[in-house]
Amino acid sequence: MTKANGVSLSTRFGDWARVAQTSANPLGLTDETVQESLEVCPPIQFKGGTFLGRYIIPDPYVRYNPEEQPRDKSNDPDHVNNLLASYEVQGYLLAAHPPIASFDEESLSNSCLRGQSGYNRYDGRTKFGQELYIYDVYQWDSPYWEIVARNKANHHQNPQLSQTKHDYLKEVCNAVNAGIVSATEEAIDEFVDEIATDKTPKIRRWIKKEALKNCKVYPNFRTFHSSGKGKNTLTGFLISQGYAEQGIGGDVKSNGYITYCAGNGDNLQSWARGVQHGTTNQVPVWVFGYAPNRVPDLEEFRKAWVDDFNTMKETFVSFANDIVSEEDSESAFVNEDAFPVKFAGFLPQYVKPNPNDQGKATENTIVDVYGNSVPFDPDGDCRATY
Repeated sequence: MTKANGVSLSTRFGDWARVAQTSANPLGLTDETVQESLEVCPPIQFKGGTFLGRYIIPDPYVRYNPEEQPRDKSNDPDHVNNLLASYEVQGYLLAAHPPIASFDEESLSNSCLRGQSGYNRYDGRTKFGQELYIYDVYQWDSPYWEIVARNKANHHQNPQLSQTKHDYLKEVCNAVNAGIVSATEEAIDEFVDEIATDKTPKIRRWIKKEALKNCKVYPNFRTFHSSGKGKNTLTGFLISQGYAEQGIGGDVKSNGYITYCAGNGDNLQSWARGVQHGTTNQVPVWVFGYAPNRVPDLEEFRKAWVDDFNTMKETFVSFANDIVSEEDSESAFVNEDAFPVKFAGFLPQYVKPNPNDQGKATENTIVDVYGNSVPFDPDGDCRATY
């Protein structure tokens, strides 16, 4: 007979059989029931798992750890009552996959199992007075595949409580915190796709996004230092692109424009300097946006940045109108050519390798809100739209 962890299953089967003889069994489970269930409902071939067999196992040999319950909340009373009613009316459902378990490495006994699914079924049948149950026993290649399997195993024919997106979010965060899943975007994406197969792509995207935030994982994100002229500094990037350095330290007249970088669209320092130096030197001041720190949703951040920029622009226009007499103010429209401060675009910060561009960073030059490359034209129009 198959061995698990070096111990023959026949040895363990003998232990289970002895205790089963004195266990309450109102469902009338027998070896014939097991064989019939195998014909009607063959075991699931889980990726990363080896099926060891289907057995009747008494409750004393199965340990359930509430902290490993896939659901975000403890057992649902209504669901447990539905399961109890199912046992009373329908008995054991042959077409339902049994809960899964694996041998408990923390137990001193070689015959003890750790339940990986069937938490609510356990409570339901305990109320029914059933002291043993049919389990599919597996051996897992790693904890990763164990978690994947226990989530998929909750999709059975008994009255079931579907796992919510919050249930899956809990599983992902716990797996990352335990070091079972790497704290990277790629690993989390793959894991969510493995465990949440019953959810729509939209819900899986939500789970991934929230997991990245909760686990403080910020994928493929480039940050810039505000000082210095190195590769990963604001000034260093502008120089690498052939743009004028920030501020008025260079030859403003020769460049024909001034540049500044701002971490938010309504940055007062950038605006005040832009208006002052742009007006004094009679040149446009181009502001480049960027996120000073990692953010979970770069597109959302950029949209907010543009909104703040336009709000501040309206403030300056309103101020100008307030100090100009009605006779001198012929129009409420803004003369964009005369307005000194303009938005150039965003610095490239999403740097995931692009397989369609020889592995280069997805963003490697100035981009718009959506990460599309845009040319910088010192004589062009302000890009504060999306």
